[in-house]
Amino acid sequence: MSDIVKNKVKVHQLRITPSEVIKYMSPGEMTDKEYFTGFAATGLDKIKDENVYFGYTVIPASLDAPLLSIDNTIFNVGDDISLMLRSVERTVVFVCTVSPELNRSLTQYSFSGNYLEAYMMDIIGTVIIEKTLKKLHEEIKNHSGSEKITNTISPGNCGWSVEEQRKLLNLLPDGFLNVKLNDSGMMDPVKSLSGIIGIGSAVIHKQTECRYCKSRNCPYRKEEFIPA
Repeated sequence: MSDIVKNKVKVHQLRITPSEVIKYMSPGEMTDKEYFTGFAATGLDKIKDENVYFGYTVIPASLDAPLLSIDNTIFNVGDDISLMLRSVERTVVFVCTVSPELNRSLTQYSFSGNYLEAYMMDIIGTVIIEKTLKKLHEEIKNHSGSEKITNTISPGNCGWSVEEQRKLLNLLPDGFLNVKLNDSGMMDPVKSLSGIIGIGSAVIHKQTECRYCKSRNCPYRKEEFIPA
């Protein structure tokens, strides 16, 4: 295993706008756009100085589609991800997560009966992780120089079983960034994400294909699901 990298970023450094938050709401949910925009702005301001963490390590990898080997651990990533990872040479194994303080801020409304506010803060948490993923990807791109890299790929995406998340986290130090998996495989804090970025001479970076992705309930979906 190569060196372990850990990074911390303040919420305000992610430059999230209220419009980025409310775009996750469907038109039917947005009964009062002005109210939701104002709440998103207020919510972001309250947590602007709280921390988000992301960390990773870079590990040699090889692909025998649909099986990906990372440090002798075998993952069945499926055909779609195999296409992106063709001729992969190394993988970045990463985790993004919120700090305990930020997690409390995001979940406090869930225990107060304020369901609308709880819903809005949940969306804010989703956007925070999405923007953190972009920051991670930019860092890897800058460090990889002329090498090609894939987009971020997580268990549960594009046919890769979420059950393999435990094996993926086992490639990182125990308790990495204080993220845990419960018995059902859910991450704690909930606003956490693990995954990989492939590095190699022929790997492919694909723009989002959310409309065709089979993960109907993915919290990071940007486009409407189109059933087969």
